[in-house]
Amino acid sequence: MNTRIISVLVSWMVLAFSSGARIAAQRPSPQPFTLDDEMKMRAIVDVRISPDGDRVAYVLSTPSLAKNEHEAALFVVASRGGTPARLGDAVHIFNTPVPRPQLRWSPDSSTVSLVGLAGDRPQVFAIPLSGAAPRALTAAPEGVFAHEWSPDGKALAYLTRDGMTPDEARRRQDKSFVIRADAPDPATRLVVQTLDGTAPRVLTPAAHYVDGFSWSPDSRELAYSAAPRSGFSAPYETRLYKIAVDAGTPRLIVDRTGINNGPRYSPDGQWLAFTTTNGKTDIMASRSLAVVRARGGPVRTLVMDDAWVNEYTWARDSKAIYFEANDGTFGRGEHMFDQPIARVSVNDGHAERVVPGQTVDYAPSISNDGRRLSYKAAEGRTVGDVFVMDTATKRATKITDVNPELHDRALGDLKPISWRSFDGMQIWGLLLTPPGWTAGHLLPLLVYIHGGPGGGVTYGLFPQFMHFVPQVDPYPTEAMTSAGFAVLFPMPRGGAGYGEAGQRMIVNAWGEADYKDIMAGVDHLMAQGIADPQRLGVMGASYGGYMTNWIVTQTGRFKAASAGASLTDLSDEYYLSEGGQFMVDYFKRPWENHESYVAHSPLTFVQRVTTPLLIQHGERDARVPISGAWKFYRALKALGKTVEFDIYPRGGHVLYEPMLQREQMRRNFEWFTRWIPVR
Repeated sequence: MNTRIISVLVSWMVLAFSSGARIAAQRPSPQPFTLDDEMKMRAIVDVRISPDGDRVAYVLSTPSLAKNEHEAALFVVASRGGTPARLGDAVHIFNTPVPRPQLRWSPDSSTVSLVGLAGDRPQVFAIPLSGAAPRALTAAPEGVFAHEWSPDGKALAYLTRDGMTPDEARRRQDKSFVIRADAPDPATRLVVQTLDGTAPRVLTPAAHYVDGFSWSPDSRELAYSAAPRSGFSAPYETRLYKIAVDAGTPRLIVDRTGINNGPRYSPDGQWLAFTTTNGKTDIMASRSLAVVRARGGPVRTLVMDDAWVNEYTWARDSKAIYFEANDGTFGRGEHMFDQPIARVSVNDGHAERVVPGQTVDYAPSISNDGRRLSYKAAEGRTVGDVFVMDTATKRATKITDVNPELHDRALGDLKPISWRSFDGMQIWGLLLTPPGWTAGHLLPLLVYIHGGPGGGVTYGLFPQFMHFVPQVDPYPTEAMTSAGFAVLFPMPRGGAGYGEAGQRMIVNAWGEADYKDIMAGVDHLMAQGIADPQRLGVMGASYGGYMTNWIVTQTGRFKAASAGASLTDLSDEYYLSEGGQFMVDYFKRPWENHESYVAHSPLTFVQRVTTPLLIQHGERDARVPISGAWKFYRALKALGKTVEFDIYPRGGHVLYEPMLQREQMRRNFEWFTRWIPVR
């Protein structure tokens, strides 16, 4: 080669290398992820593509410590990408206790509608893209909880509650009102309001507690699901009905036990899709997707290997349905941490995954021409962004970046792992390791047990709460791993990922095989040279809190533990919880199975505890009443054990106020760093 050419090439390479080095030197190194960062993360809480497919609306929730609330803001962005525009600043998007905007579009794509606060009541507001002033579309005395535009754009259907009777109003005024146990709640009604100023009309009877509905494509009918009562287990008594908008009596379409709710008309008006437990009435029954002719007839269930279908939308040709689900065909083995959008054929039940990779997807909606599908997706170590997919090519484009700060943070590595339990069953979990960690260095390990028991974890920055405002997570796992901890998120039997049969493996057996599954995972990480056996911690809330309490009564291997919203005396959960029926599904009633209730209650074995325990509970927790936490705390104190008990004012089963959320995270971070050294 010509020496002159060689000289020029060498000079160019040196220049390029030195320029690249200068750029790298100028770029700041990633910073550790802190507790403050946890509280700065924004979350997309709703996404909806316009009917014409040109734009996507989304609502972004941001925790405000100054206002002690999660503030919501509406944005609209071109479906091909671009700079999002904020709309409707004057509307206070419904955020009590967290944002629930119920985003919808007018059929002509000119207006976004959502639920905002008018005084202290949620109402539907219309926010024009033109920039004209938002206006309230409803004035329901008890507020609006869901709404849908009629396909012809002439009317709005919405859900509201009946108000109090004149007699109750009088009694409340003169202070003679008495709360009676099991008195029926006011009915949840389906109402239609034309947009020409005509007064709204209630369509459904007081005996129907409506929880979902859908317009027929010709705007003449509404299909809806309803139970004969309200309450925790009411969804297991839902039936499907349809009713003419102009007048008429509800017609029963699906009449069987179990969950049958969320009906959606197919675009051609021939079918109704809905979710169902296939006649089963217990909490472990899978929530399948089903279809039935809109005029009624046999129900066809699309089981898909026990998939728990969460959200879905019809393909525009009415031949298939897009959906996202836990468990099932696309959620087993190493994929149980995914929640991808898939497509199922109505004709033969064949399903295919349409969003690849490690992804957790929510809120799918499709344009009228069927060419574009929008959704929220959390990938790897993110909180989620808006994506738009070309349905023909299946090519998806990310069109938002709502947490750009993450690009400048050193984040842990999250990956699926598996191990064999005591009986040879393969158990899975996620392992989060500190940024920059290399094999060969033992790590302090925190075991974070999910709620449920039928819950699970997914990819994302908040693996148990990617579907929600994520700061409800009491454990700041990313800040913990930045401090040097590894975190194991086990998925023991009894939870998601193993089908309905897997969920039933712990009936009458909490704390048995599920406990052994978790401990086998800890042993696996010790054998792999990852976990330091002298620096182990355990934590969890709800069922995870129960399991944390159970673990510290069974072993002294953990140096610290934190239990949130936790069960300690299982009979309390039946007698005092709003969801007492939940315990019947697992253990029967206490007087029918007394010995088992006692044998599986951590309180029974409280004298065995040697691990320092932090107990955290919301004072208004109706799901797991605080009485059990008090029992465990007082027993441990009387026994001279190391225990602390934090009660969160106004708190429920989870905490919604940012100041309390931050304090709970801070407290857990402080607790584990106090007892477990991070070298």
